[in-house]
Amino acid sequence: MSTSLSLALSAALLAASPNPPGDPGQKSQMDMQVFASAASVLGAATACNQIPRKRLSTTAGELGALATAKALSVEEVASIERALIVSAMAGLQSLKDGKVDCKTVEASFNDLEQIVLQTPVALRQD
Repeated sequence: MSTSLSLALSAALLAASPNPPGDPGQKSQMDMQVFASAASVLGAATACNQIPRKRLSTTAGELGALATAKALSVEEVASIERALIVSAMAGLQSLKDGKVDCKTVEASFNDLEQIVLQTPVALRQD
């Protein structure tokens, strides 16, 4: 989960950043990996009772909005949604398997929440 945490904390920053020069497909793939990692944190957080459902819902909605703002087509939106769901389930399974605990998940979620919710709306689209 520590790698996931590093990636998750970068999610909103990468989502908000302008496309760098180079291969746009590589940027898109990197965005997908970052959002998937953030979704993994959210998935694990759903099983931690100390994190209020309202906070989870708000952060998940904002993360989804950031991710789909990067999409160029309906197909990409569907692909992003599938990746987020699969990643969320993987995060939940990691918690169930004892690979991570709720204290760690809560700390990761708190950091993710702050970054996602502080991303200015104007930066959500290129």
